[in-house]
Amino acid sequence: MAGHTSEKRWRTGQGTSTSEGVSELVSGACEQMTRSLSTAEDAYIELLELFQYTGGTAQLLADQLFYEDWFERESDSIGNPGVYDTEANALEVEKAQAAIDAMAALHELYQAANNVAVTQSDRMAAIRRMS
Repeated sequence: MAGHTSEKRWRTGQGTSTSEGVSELVSGACEQMTRSLSTAEDAYIELLELFQYTGGTAQLLADQLFYEDWFERESDSIGNPGVYDTEANALEVEKAQAAIDAMAALHELYQAANNVAVTQSDRMAAIRRMS
């Protein structure tokens, strides 16, 4: 059981508290954040490569990502049967754009952690949309 906030100490086992020491809390949080930001940056680089490979637009990225979904989907099975979609639909493009925005926001957080100037935008809102 964790001790009261006023009982926190630098290391575990100091004083009467057996709760995790502040040094361990801070160290663990820093390690976790470093790992998370590095993982996010790796994912950003991979998505950027795919984005550029597909042509650099949300539509073309969605066409690639959702190919199996739209390739055999009839555009209007009632009014015009036998006519199939030729690209991802608006909802699929919206999903692709949300992924682009979230990864760009994570990349900005990575840059900020490495003291690279970034724009003042709501990065967390873009990330939450993909959560």
